[in-house]
Amino acid sequence: MSDKLGKIRKLLAKHRLAGYLIPHNDEHMSEYLNPSDERIHFLSGFSGSSGICLVTPTNAFVWTDSRYWIQAEKELEHGWEMKKMRTPGHKEWFEWAKQEMNEGDIIGYDPKVVPQMTVEQRGKFLKEGSIEMFSVEDNLVDQIWGEERPQRQSSKVSIHPTEYSGRTVAQNIEEIMKKIIDKKADAAVISTLDQIAWLTNLRGNDTPYNPLFYSYAVVYKNKGVDTIRLYVDNDKVSHLFGYLADNKIEISPYEQIFVDISTGDFQDYKLIVDHNDCNSKIYNSIKAENVIKGPDLIGEIKLVKNKTQIQGFRNSQIRDAAALAKFFSWLEYEIMEKESNLTEYEGVLQLLKYREEEDLYMGPSFDPILASGANGAIVHYKPTQKEASPLNPKEMILCDSGGHYLDGTTDTTRTFHFTKPTDYQREMYTRVLKGNLRFERVKFPNKNTLTAKEIDVLARSPLWDIGKDYAHGTGHGVGHFLNVHEGPYLKKLKPGMTYTNEPGYYHEGEFGIRIENLLISRKDPLIEGFMSWENVTKFPYCRNLINTDLLSPDELGHINGYHIECKDILLPILQDNELALKFIEKETQPLTH
Repeated sequence: MSDKLGKIRKLLAKHRLAGYLIPHNDEHMSEYLNPSDERIHFLSGFSGSSGICLVTPTNAFVWTDSRYWIQAEKELEHGWEMKKMRTPGHKEWFEWAKQEMNEGDIIGYDPKVVPQMTVEQRGKFLKEGSIEMFSVEDNLVDQIWGEERPQRQSSKVSIHPTEYSGRTVAQNIEEIMKKIIDKKADAAVISTLDQIAWLTNLRGNDTPYNPLFYSYAVVYKNKGVDTIRLYVDNDKVSHLFGYLADNKIEISPYEQIFVDISTGDFQDYKLIVDHNDCNSKIYNSIKAENVIKGPDLIGEIKLVKNKTQIQGFRNSQIRDAAALAKFFSWLEYEIMEKESNLTEYEGVLQLLKYREEEDLYMGPSFDPILASGANGAIVHYKPTQKEASPLNPKEMILCDSGGHYLDGTTDTTRTFHFTKPTDYQREMYTRVLKGNLRFERVKFPNKNTLTAKEIDVLARSPLWDIGKDYAHGTGHGVGHFLNVHEGPYLKKLKPGMTYTNEPGYYHEGEFGIRIENLLISRKDPLIEGFMSWENVTKFPYCRNLINTDLLSPDELGHINGYHIECKDILLPILQDNELALKFIEKETQPLTH
């Protein structure tokens, strides 16, 4: 048992707790955390971006989803056990607690990092077993982390120009205020960082891979004027006072929101708050009679991209495809022609370098995945300098990466094999590609009744035909120079929504396959009353891995047409890179039966 587990169990005894809940969250329910909020990693060794821990006097569990099962098993320190999240036949943390813990037991939690919905729903479920959830203000993990806990950086906030966002702050505030008034409320409390960034047309650098800054916001009328009160550290925005004043954005200290909504300026306001994403401390700082639960006022607007943003996605995807062409052509040359003993980590560094050369580039949109052979079966594999494997030309090589640009965010996956793949590898790659095409090419009624989850089956069906599957969602929404992961997986599809199409197949211990394009939903150009997808990713598939015998004439024609489009777009902008030109020419040669 690690010393850290021993220390936290002493704190359990001190607080008379039978368990302590540790989610992978910060105060704003962010996916990617500042190092100061990586409590699960510090305590258990697990570094994935999804998880929840429960520590008791005799057990220490980490629940995580299928993307991280292999990784968790490798990383967890002695004394910890991995549990499967959202998997039939496997209990979730609250189900395990209700069954295994005793009546009268108390599970502690930090109200700043647990959403109110969890407290309400899981608390009610546990109460049926006479188990209580109890708020502990001083985070137990932080107590044992002590002075070694990293300090949050304080980065300057920047303006995201309207030439890229396509919306002014005034338009954003006006639209939100109309929704507030419709709900017979006085104001709305916004705690999710990407929503605040969208609302204010501001971006930051406080969390890895997402261009966000730590803040809260209240949207309200100040003497009849639509206003945002932004709770943020002054040194982050002191250089933007002119912009803030022009856009009716007031500034208050970050922690002041707890005072203002409980006993201060907003104590008597009817406040809309989204209890799905709002931390429990914020929610319970508001007088119960003044709380109006949800809806998610900003998310529903933000998911539908405007014409400027859609064009930005198209443009940024082309520049990103050029960077990928330079990278994959360089990679093939290095490991095939030069026979370099290149590692996955070194490959990632070169990929980042090529993206940095592109116009409007602002940084990676997530930790790049570059996986050779068996590492490709680890869905969210991260190569490190110490442990990266050589990039073997005789193995499958999976690359999942993306970038933030001022005009859009990208997320693209391609799997290549540069020598002679096995028949089985070619079959599985082709089945994944067929699923990708089926999802991309579907048409569906424009009646605001269908979710992306409900057409997920199309991407899986070529694998299901032979009894295979993949244990992750087929995709996710992508923010516009915002979070690379957002809705609308469970939201009703409307024209203008982004969605990644990324089916895969993972043969543990041998190889992984994933093919990912960014789609944008649209009114179908040919069938009135229907919707379809526009594929804005413009990078070819791996010809060497395609078994054309498994493709219908229609599928073959579609791939060839797509490759012609990729070639026509990329060749003119790659004229200064002979390797990339040859690579694109090779990969876009017509396929035949």
